[in-house]
Amino acid sequence: MDQRGAGRSGGELDVRSLRYLLAVSRERSFTGAAVSLQVSQPALSQAIARTEQLVGGRLVLRDARGVAREGSALTPAGQALVADATRITELLDRALVRARRIAEEGERERLAVGIGTSTPRWVSTRLVQASQESPDLDVVLRHVPWGQEVASLADGRVDVVFLNAGPDEVLDARVRAVHVADTQRVAVFAAGHELAGETSIDIADLDDEPIVDAGYDREVWLVEPRPSGAVPRVVGPPAQNVEEMLALVASGRAMAITAEVVAAGHRSDDIAFVPLRGLDPLRLVLLALADDERPAVADLLASF
Repeated sequence: MDQRGAGRSGGELDVRSLRYLLAVSRERSFTGAAVSLQVSQPALSQAIARTEQLVGGRLVLRDARGVAREGSALTPAGQALVADATRITELLDRALVRARRIAEEGERERLAVGIGTSTPRWVSTRLVQASQESPDLDVVLRHVPWGQEVASLADGRVDVVFLNAGPDEVLDARVRAVHVADTQRVAVFAAGHELAGETSIDIADLDDEPIVDAGYDREVWLVEPRPSGAVPRVVGPPAQNVEEMLALVASGRAMAITAEVVAAGHRSDDIAFVPLRGLDPLRLVLLALADDERPAVADLLASF
């Protein structure tokens, strides 16, 4: 029977059903979705059918045998439900993480502030001091790996997070941002490199230099494209953290570009940091989720 003519059944839409539909949308097949969810394909098919009955229409396009095609698309109703399901499951996951965090830390909720290697020390110092001085502000600092700033907000690991954004970088639509400060980029070389002793260099001086690949934001840390039009000579694999990057530089394999705050905290005899000319400053911003309306989050953003 054409399901469009069937009446809507009673019942409520549960989170598991939403996750099943998201998996079908992501994998574009029942087979792949069942594997990713570690459930049987019949169980997945039955769950999708129950959701369709609840909706009163098809969510997934099927062939003449009633089996979802490999590479199948969602119906308009399925697309609409997936769009909302993505936000709903993210919100539920975030709520669970936050509740667990409060249970571990005590009855009073603390704001988890994400900081990274490129977060200036004065920022974290200011936050700790403010927390100690104010009875209404209770924060705990959490290290967030490169490139995971927005993801750490979305899954609830942190409530706000600092990010070094490119001069023209468009931020994720899920977040709101407060500008904290500008920061410059610097080049880093092995101590014996011919440019290591310069007081400053132009970005054009690096056009022929091999550069350590960046694990994220390659346009910022590789300066790609270059003002001259040159293509960076990238050396892989991508560095996933500052220690990997500096180890590769110290070995003489390639140079790198990093934030000036990294230079301030990682000076040593085997590497040299040189200020770069010809680049617009990065923007140090404090991010929170756009839909996070908690007063404590608003107060923290306003403090900057």
